[in-house]
Amino acid sequence: MIQKAYIHSLHGYHTEKKICGLYILERLIYTLQKVGIKQIYLMLNEQEKILYEHKILPHIKKRKINAHQCLPGEVPEKGSLYVPSNLFVQPHYFEHFDDYFKQKKGVFEPVLNDNQFIISTDEDIKKAELLVVKYIIDNTGGYIAKNINKRISIPISLQLAKTRIHPNVLTIINMIVGFLSAYFVLQGSYWQVVLGGLLFQLASVFDGVDGEVAKFTFKVSKIGGWLDTIGDNGTLLLFLIAVSVLYFENTSARTASIIITLLFVGLFWFIGMIVWYLRKFSESGSLVAYDKEFLQKLPQDDLLVKFALSMKYFTKKEFFALFFFCISFTGKIYVLIPIITFTVCCGAIILTIINKKYFRIVNTLR
Repeated sequence: MIQKAYIHSLHGYHTEKKICGLYILERLIYTLQKVGIKQIYLMLNEQEKILYEHKILPHIKKRKINAHQCLPGEVPEKGSLYVPSNLFVQPHYFEHFDDYFKQKKGVFEPVLNDNQFIISTDEDIKKAELLVVKYIIDNTGGYIAKNINKRISIPISLQLAKTRIHPNVLTIINMIVGFLSAYFVLQGSYWQVVLGGLLFQLASVFDGVDGEVAKFTFKVSKIGGWLDTIGDNGTLLLFLIAVSVLYFENTSARTASIIITLLFVGLFWFIGMIVWYLRKFSESGSLVAYDKEFLQKLPQDDLLVKFALSMKYFTKKEFFALFFFCISFTGKIYVLIPIITFTVCCGAIILTIINKKYFRIVNTLR
């Protein structure tokens, strides 16, 4: 892996233009840092130096990135990366390094194409933002999330990214919306339950905003992942408690007590196994990592694994939030509790068997 990169100036672009809320030069620095380049050297013109020192450097210092300006006459070392300051490049391009960079006179320079290009006009900026957004959407699982939720959340995220608001603040705001959804469901009247279902659906839509802003501004962190996980599951837990109260009030006490007990035992067991995996084996705090890093690596001909992978979509917030919202219009949202209980308990049993069977095998290969 290349350890050093030199960023040099090219004339003909507005230095204060931004891509997804970040200055073009600033975004390039974050990209190089994200892909593992340890030392970044800046060979800037006067206009860029002013921008860097007054508007970019304070943010660079907060992130403890090893970037500093070159001395006059300094030349790039052999084997280093040599890129223009207004280059558009995405981190995942480095996974195919030979396709995007070629060695020339001892240093690696970018190969310019439709995906990686020099930014000089407003049209170039629009094209760059579209490519960033496309990558996020393409790597989003689930029909509802990709084709409905993202169409709403991404335009909002692009605007919020310009404010430099921290993604964790957005996570907390979304948690509050989720908690309010449980509060209104708990009130029990028809329109309050519908409002609770609507807020729960909005929380699902806006759940992507914090992650999108984090990706746009390169503020993805394990702490943020855990906070998002706590927020998602805390919202779900409170919402289920509220619906369970309605179920208890509309069903015989004995039946309701048994089903509700099974629901929360199964839910805590189900989530607990995933969290245990994340803490012990993963660098991520997101529940999605359990699927990507563990389930998808298991033998696809195993019937239980195949069933778990096929059913995982129905356990995602994007699906059941919309389902809850639609059912809330019937005035009997509480009828979902037995169905959810059965689903959660089956899921917990299946994951227990899969974990016991494959944890040792998978983690000896890590």
